[in-house]
Amino acid sequence: MLSDQCTKTNVDAARKNFPLDYTILRNIQDVASISMEWDTLLEQSRCNRAFSCSKWYLATPDILPKLQPFVVVARRQGALAGILPLWFDAVRKEAGFPDDYSDHPDIIAADEDVEAITGLLSVVLQETSDYSRISLKHIKPDSNCVRAAQELGWDRKMQEPAPHASLAYAVLDLRCGYDAYVKSLSRKFRLNLNRMRSKAQREGVTVRELGLDDLSPESLPALFLSLHESRFGKNTSLKSVCTSPEPWIHRLFPFLFIEGRIRVFAVLYKDRIAGIDLAMVTKSGMYAWNGGFLPEIACYDPGKLLIHKAIEQCCAEGLAEYDVGWFGQTYKAHWKPAIRYISDLVFNTNS
Repeated sequence: MLSDQCTKTNVDAARKNFPLDYTILRNIQDVASISMEWDTLLEQSRCNRAFSCSKWYLATPDILPKLQPFVVVARRQGALAGILPLWFDAVRKEAGFPDDYSDHPDIIAADEDVEAITGLLSVVLQETSDYSRISLKHIKPDSNCVRAAQELGWDRKMQEPAPHASLAYAVLDLRCGYDAYVKSLSRKFRLNLNRMRSKAQREGVTVRELGLDDLSPESLPALFLSLHESRFGKNTSLKSVCTSPEPWIHRLFPFLFIEGRIRVFAVLYKDRIAGIDLAMVTKSGMYAWNGGFLPEIACYDPGKLLIHKAIEQCCAEGLAEYDVGWFGQTYKAHWKPAIRYISDLVFNTNS
């Protein structure tokens, strides 16, 4: 422990000796050129490993073509120290995170690099010639964005962020381990879950995580889209912003699967994949993103079975949490989640 503290002290001292240099990348090719550095830095941060990776950013124009890249980069002695991956909306005269197709965006930097985290937001607040508003959407209260704003001081250098309506998210705390977590669920819910698991097992239904040996990355997009449409119909939530999200999914998801940023849980029935649930990898667990299943397996309550399998896997790996997303569906309450809130930080500038 003393050695770790000394190392951190030495790193902090070194940071103070070397100032940060900032640049703003407004060309998608320039952003692509730092993708390897970006993803290496991401591993040192608290940010979501899928939503905050370089490939997710680079694929965004497929679904939101009106947005223009606006990536603020901090370097220390030439090495990448921080990234604020914004987009510029010329119609709104706004710089910020997109409205949709991403969750929990943030400033990407090593967790304790307060200088980089704060400096990136400061640059955006000062370089306001093109925009009159900065909108940081869907961020968590423990995010680097909030930390940077607090370090700068709301009322000294900016208007206080408008407290937009917060959204509740349901997060399962798994730090106690699988057995203790399951015991925390209601007796009625546990009995129902065990009954459904037993029925599935008796009737040849298998639920497990799929790896690269089980599923080719190239086949994942079509499989996911087919099962999602089978469950929700053609007008799904995927089309809330973009009428054709398919190219985006085909471009992005194979790489996320290969790199381990997305994990695939599946229901297998009659020698085929009949249900699927995709989970995005976080620093401390997983985030349930989306899925679907065939009508013929609805009697097995596949959504419940898939959530349970993801929980089992998280606990087996010693992960701390499983985020089941927006707390807008009543079934999530049965899993005894802790409720956390995300909201927007909005800064009106004087440009």
